[in-house]
Amino acid sequence: MPRAEDTPPPALILGGGFLWGLSMIRSLGRRGVPVYVTGTRGHFVSYSRWHHEAPAEWGEPPTPETLREYLTARPVDRMVLIPPTDEWALAVARLPAELAARFPSSLAPLDSLEALIDKGRFATVLKELGVPHPRTVRLGAEDSPDRLPAEAFANAFLKPCNSMAFRRRFGVKGLHFKTPAEAMARAADVREAGLEALLQEYVPGPPSHHFMVEGFVDRTGRACGRFVRQRLRMHPPDFGDSTYMVSVPLDRVRPAVESLDRLLSHLSYRGVFEAEFKYDARDGEFKLLEVNGRPWYFIGFAAMCGVDLCAMAYRDALGLAVEPVRRYEPGRHCVVGSDRSACWALFQRGQLGAWAWLRSWLGARQMLFAWDDPCPGVVRVLRSAWGGVRRRLGISQPRPPSRQR
Repeated sequence: MPRAEDTPPPALILGGGFLWGLSMIRSLGRRGVPVYVTGTRGHFVSYSRWHHEAPAEWGEPPTPETLREYLTARPVDRMVLIPPTDEWALAVARLPAELAARFPSSLAPLDSLEALIDKGRFATVLKELGVPHPRTVRLGAEDSPDRLPAEAFANAFLKPCNSMAFRRRFGVKGLHFKTPAEAMARAADVREAGLEALLQEYVPGPPSHHFMVEGFVDRTGRACGRFVRQRLRMHPPDFGDSTYMVSVPLDRVRPAVESLDRLLSHLSYRGVFEAEFKYDARDGEFKLLEVNGRPWYFIGFAAMCGVDLCAMAYRDALGLAVEPVRRYEPGRHCVVGSDRSACWALFQRGQLGAWAWLRSWLGARQMLFAWDDPCPGVVRVLRSAWGGVRRRLGISQPRPPSRQR
């Protein structure tokens, strides 16, 4: 791919048809980096001013299984890879050395990624390191309520070992149960789907007890940036996603940061990370729930507050120096569209008034719209509105149109 000598090497976002894909496109595009993306044809993300669809002559977009063959045939000297999901991260980490040299990425070693993605292995590592975490029991086909201690089921839920695959199959992050027998029956259903499940203690407390510690570790093992956000609302209530949050100072969760640093050091970690903690008022500890070793939904919010983790990963992949960011803006709020569902549920239960609802949205940041890149937001809103009209009229939804280039 020809380029001027002063143009930085391009980045290739693999399967970037997500809101966090848009955040990464904007982050790099604003810095003059040519950004190519796969898997976004017809998606609102493709309307970004900095989005470039992979050239048609490159063939069909790759999957994690075909990535090696796809890259081998690409006519480029150097291109930074950015994997936005667990499957893509594993595929990039498994590339042979000769391809990894042409297509560098700031990513943790394969074994470290597998330890984070497999929640059973993850719980074992946390126990070995003495990192506070919820009680976790891995379930096997031979397990039964009589072979497991009664406390394994107490205040517990079924959590998948592979979160993304489980969510695609069952549409939720976890499963409740009422009795040990029901838990084992549901676990058997999970195994029939080719997945594994854990029994994990549910840490009680409101959404505001959740804290996300995000950041970046460079190739030397140095933490170049950290950012903390506190969840204020979520949807659905138990196993949902953040819908309204606020940036908080790092010192607010210092014990959590220290235990996370111990884990990342043990894993020889490199790259971006998002760690979810929940404060347990019963013992005053921050319990580590999971760590994402790739970009996540709210990576754009960190950039809005002054910690551009995607830009750090791009520079680190090329072997360039990464300037550490030690300060960011606390007290900034962020809201996403699904917060209306969270607010409506609280409103119906009398836990949120109309004025407090409106006040929480005023001045809150959101990641879809940007004054210097308005088209993706406009396209998504128009499509959502038209989709609502179609549903009311009973008109079937057509396939998304391809955007011509």
